[in-house]
Amino acid sequence: MAAIPGGRVRLRTTFRVRECGFYEATHPHFETRFPALHGPMTFEREVTLRPFALDLTPVTNAEFARFLSASGWRPAEPANFLRHWVNGAPPPGREDHPVVYVDLADARAYAAWAGKRLPTEEEWQWAAQGPDGRRYPWGPEWAPGRCNDGSTGDTTPVHAFPEGRSPFGCLDLCGNVWEWTESERSDGRTRFAILRGGSFYRRGGSAWYFDEGPQLADFAAKVLLWGPRLDRCANVGFRCAVDLRA
Repeated sequence: MAAIPGGRVRLRTTFRVRECGFYEATHPHFETRFPALHGPMTFEREVTLRPFALDLTPVTNAEFARFLSASGWRPAEPANFLRHWVNGAPPPGREDHPVVYVDLADARAYAAWAGKRLPTEEEWQWAAQGPDGRRYPWGPEWAPGRCNDGSTGDTTPVHAFPEGRSPFGCLDLCGNVWEWTESERSDGRTRFAILRGGSFYRRGGSAWYFDEGPQLADFAAKVLLWGPRLDRCANVGFRCAVDLRA
């Protein structure tokens, strides 16, 4: 794990507003209203962070398999749980790829077993940007070969891009898989969580789809928590954090 100093930090967060498509009752039929994807918006805030440590990489298939073997844990709602595994085991040759097809509850269960927790979105961003507020974990500008940018069309081993490390030494904070954070909220009607980092996945061609590819270190994506069948997918994983004494 990487030790991350705490303190009073100023964070600038970028997000995009997508007015999702819906059906509007009209006479004599239903009319599809297509989504509108607005340009990036930003907001700034100051937060006080306590010292913490963050996993150097996302949790891998092999690590998650050890958790299942040691804990005997199984989700109450198994829909799409580890859908990519074969006969209850990680696909051969992908042991060091990030585990996916896990929802927020799955990630929290692993973290609790490991004596850790999920990072908040603020902790995640601070670990990715560092004190200089860089745009990418490795620096101010995009650089090829620093992350899984989607050119392979799949996940990659978590140590595949050492030159993409953050100021504190963490890998894969850009691309490969989106990462769950502990920042779960509700607006009184829906539950949602914040994902960070972007992923390898590039569907393209439609505003209906979730934000694609690797993302800037300050980019936050809000995902509605519909239920395990939809929350578990091929491009979302997680890493863990732990509190440190000040």
